[in-house]
Amino acid sequence: MAMHKRLIGISVALMTVLSAWSAQGGGFSNPDFGVRRVGMFAVIGKPDDVTAVFHNPAGLTLLDGTQFYHAQSWFFNETGLKMYNSRGDLLPLDHDVSPEWSIGFIPFIGMASDFGTDDFRAGFGIYAPNAYGAALPEDEPTRYHATRALFLASRATGSVAYRLSPKLSIGASASLIYVNLWAKRDMNFAVLNDPDERFKDKSETEPDDYELTVSGDDWTWSVDIAVLLEPTPDFKIGAVFAGGSAITLEGDVELREPVERDPNTGKVVGKRDIFEKATQKTDMVIPFTMQAGFNWEFVEDFEFGMDVRYWHYQVLQEQATKLSNPIMGQPGFDDPKNFGNSWAWCAGFLHRINPRWEVMVGYQQDFTPIPTRTLTLDNPSRDQQGFSLGVRWQATENVRLGAAFVRNWFDLVDVQDSLATPPTNAKGHGANSELGLDISWQL
Repeated sequence: MAMHKRLIGISVALMTVLSAWSAQGGGFSNPDFGVRRVGMFAVIGKPDDVTAVFHNPAGLTLLDGTQFYHAQSWFFNETGLKMYNSRGDLLPLDHDVSPEWSIGFIPFIGMASDFGTDDFRAGFGIYAPNAYGAALPEDEPTRYHATRALFLASRATGSVAYRLSPKLSIGASASLIYVNLWAKRDMNFAVLNDPDERFKDKSETEPDDYELTVSGDDWTWSVDIAVLLEPTPDFKIGAVFAGGSAITLEGDVELREPVERDPNTGKVVGKRDIFEKATQKTDMVIPFTMQAGFNWEFVEDFEFGMDVRYWHYQVLQEQATKLSNPIMGQPGFDDPKNFGNSWAWCAGFLHRINPRWEVMVGYQQDFTPIPTRTLTLDNPSRDQQGFSLGVRWQATENVRLGAAFVRNWFDLVDVQDSLATPPTNAKGHGANSELGLDISWQL
C-alpha cells in the first residue's frame, strides 16, 4: 500500500473526528437541575429553589430569606445498535454493539438571598448543564467512529431579580461558561477506502490501525433576561430569553502509529509513537434559547404546570477547523452540519400531601436538531420521551430534601444516508435512567 494513499485516507478521517464535535460543543444543555424539575419537569412558571438562576432568574422573587442549595442528577445510558454494510446487511449478526459505559452527571451548588428587602433578590450558582462520558468497545466496528468521548460544559452564573408589582417580576443573569472536549478513535486507510473493512476482526486490521485523539476547550459568556407574571396568586407565567455566544475550541491533535505486538505471544511490545501532531481551532456557536411555562394551583395543594423550550440550532450549518500546521497535508477543514432547530415540551403535576410532603409526576418530549445525514455515534441524539416521579420532604423548619427518578426512551435510530467517513449508517435503540437529589437550607 503506497504511503501517500495511507496519509490521504487518514487526513479524511481526521476531518470526520473534528466534525463530530459540533453536536456536543454547540451547547446542548440538560435542564434537569433540582427535584422540582426532575420530578415534575415543568418549572419555568414556578422555580421555587435556587436553580431559578438557571431556569428563570425572575423566579428568585418567590424565595424569602437566605437559602443555600445543592442538587445533582446522574444519567445512566443504555444503547445498542448494529451497523449497515454496503449491501444493506446489519452487522454484527449475533449481538448489538453497546457502550462499555455511558454516564452523565450534572451538579449544582448555589445560594440566593433577599438581603432583608421586600422586592430585591440575588442569586449565584456554579453548575454543569452537561458533563458526559462514554466508552465504546475497542474491538467492534464502531472503533472507527469513536472509542472514547468526554464532554464538559460548566457555568458560573450570577442573577438578580426585582418585583416591580405584586403581579410582575423581572430578572437577569450573566454566566461565565467553560467548555472542554476530548475524543479518541481508530484510523485505518483500508477502512476509509472500503468501509466494509471495519467489519473484519480486530486482529486483521490492528497492524494498520492508527489512533487519533483530539482535545479542545474555551471560555465564553452569555446573558439571560426573564420575566415572571402572577395574574392571580394561584397562576404564574414565566418566560426567559437565554443568549447564545460564539466559542472557539482550541487544543491538540495527535495521530499515533499502530500498536506493535509480538507475533508469537500476541502481547503489546511497543508503545504508540506520535506520527503527526498539531494544535487546532474549531469555531462553534452556542445557540440562543427561548423558554416559557406556567404553573396553576387549580385546587388547594394541587399544581399543574407546562413548559416549552426552543433552541435556535439552525446557526450550526457548517463547522470550520484550522490546524497550526498541516496534518497529512491538510491545513484545516470545513464541514457541513445542516442542523435544524430544536424544541421540547413537558407537563407535570405536584400534590402537597401535607405541609411536610410533596409528590410529583411528569411527562416530556424532546426533539433533536441533528439530521440523520450528520448524526455521529459519539452523540447519537434522537427524539425522546420520558416519565418522571419525585418527592420532597420538609425535614425541619429550615431543611428540605428531595429525590426524583426519570425514565427516557429514544426514538429508533435508522440511518442510511450518512455523510460521515466511514458512514454512520446504523440501526439501534436507546434509553436512559436518571436519578436526581437535592437539599435546600434556609437561614
